[in-house]
Amino acid sequence: MSHALFLSTATPLFAQTLALLDRLFPPPRAFGVRLWDGTEVGATTAPPFTLVLKHPGALRRMFTPPVELSLGEAFIYGDFDIEGDIFSAFSLIDDLTARSFSPGDIAALLGAMIAVPSAGPLRPQGRGPARLRGARHSRERDRSAIQYHYDVGNDFYALWLDRRMQYSCAYFPSSAEDLDSAQERKLDHICRKLRLRPGERLLDIGCGWGGLAIHAAEKYGVCAIGVTL
Repeated sequence: MSHALFLSTATPLFAQTLALLDRLFPPPRAFGVRLWDGTEVGATTAPPFTLVLKHPGALRRMFTPPVELSLGEAFIYGDFDIEGDIFSAFSLIDDLTARSFSPGDIAALLGAMIAVPSAGPLRPQGRGPARLRGARHSRERDRSAIQYHYDVGNDFYALWLDRRMQYSCAYFPSSAEDLDSAQERKLDHICRKLRLRPGERLLDIGCGWGGLAIHAAEKYGVCAIGVTL
């Protein structure tokens, strides 16, 4: 559906949404957009992905500063979705941050943002963000931030980490590996890159639950020491 046809049949809410979309990503766009009522907007050729806005307040939730945080939370809470090649969608933020905005552009963008609703489906209530006090990156403030985000119990981490509770990325050579196998591959890859030999010493700073230290001691015969908070 073309913009002209879209605007001629749209309610003010649709027109406001399209105006904000055009400010954020000026046409012609290389991706499609589908609104909450099923209306299709955008790319005339087969796009690599479609941005699906789940409700009228989705765009505002997505692009309220700080944008990186807002986008992540909006995706997690289901305000929008990506259909198609999700990796192609990552370039949108790079394109947005690379653009040069004049004061007039910023004012127009803020006006378009305010024009669309901010409300949407209620989000689940959890602990919310940490309420930190004191000077940024002071020892006390950083200690409070770390405790708030990490001291939540092993039962929580066990829900989504592997059996060794590795907190860094696993290696998946194919889609056939499960998480435990992929994390084991990662640990072995590190040990082989370090060319560990029996009797050598390994210091792992920030070792978490000690997965690397344990693997290196068990499989490569080193004396491993792990340091963690």
